[in-house]
Amino acid sequence: MKKNLTVAVLAGGTSAERGVSRISGAAVAQALQKKGFRVLTFDPKNQLPKFIAARNEIDVVFPALHGRGGEDGEIQKLLTKLKIPFVGSGVRGMQNSFDKVRAKKIYRAGKLPIARQQVFAPNSQVRLKLKFPVFVKPAREGSSFGASLVREDRQFAAALKKAWTFGAALVEEFLDGTEISVGVLENPNGKLTALPPIEICSKNSFFDFKAKYDSKFSEEIVPARISRTLEKRAQLLAKKAHQLLKLRHLSRSDFIIVGAQIYILETNTLPGFTPNSLFPKEAAAAGIEFAELIERLICLAIPVPVSACRKN
Repeated sequence: MKKNLTVAVLAGGTSAERGVSRISGAAVAQALQKKGFRVLTFDPKNQLPKFIAARNEIDVVFPALHGRGGEDGEIQKLLTKLKIPFVGSGVRGMQNSFDKVRAKKIYRAGKLPIARQQVFAPNSQVRLKLKFPVFVKPAREGSSFGASLVREDRQFAAALKKAWTFGAALVEEFLDGTEISVGVLENPNGKLTALPPIEICSKNSFFDFKAKYDSKFSEEIVPARISRTLEKRAQLLAKKAHQLLKLRHLSRSDFIIVGAQIYILETNTLPGFTPNSLFPKEAAAAGIEFAELIERLICLAIPVPVSACRKN
């Protein structure tokens, strides 16, 4: 096994989350350089031919891509075809989690508690059976793009139209409670570690894009201010979601706690690695600093002992 490993970081892309992806990619590249790896960066939007041409000098890929093209299985299909190891879930796991409707079916089959929901194809006839307030969001999109909290009937049509710009719309009952997120990190032996839950307190009507990526609009508290019983339950559910969706290396599941009940909202396969991102904050609370976290993910993808990953 070579010790002078070359890591290709893919960031940018063509999704609505392109800007966030570029910030994640820059942070990941900096961490890898700090750990002594040789780093190449490529933007799939306009550098895929360049990346493919360089494939023989690349040992492993870190796809710091969010949204379509990154978390829907498409880039994973290419990497699998090129036979290049990569961080994160394979094609099946990405497809399972990115499509929220498919994910909800898998959660339900695995007896994970979910909110009541309806799905509406673009411009279809709509008969809402849920009571307001409801959440309306695209079935296949991330970072709350196209999402709306709808409190009354007169807002519903506009919210559907907004979500439909991305495809089918998922409408869920609004659950008023404590929002938390729980990261899952695999160990070299394949066992899963659930990270400390982080509590999300948005200053906006919900945890929207602005609240996710601008600290002025949210407060994130880790460990979350919940009982030990609820913490253990959330961690167990996060690990179960990771397994049910056929994920690998890492994931981050979001939950709402209402009283003593925990509902799973969704699972992210390539969570953000920006300075304000939840997964790195949870890892830090578990004693894993950012550069170490990135290195551990690289070594899960190869896989070799961490000491063998480093550059001399």
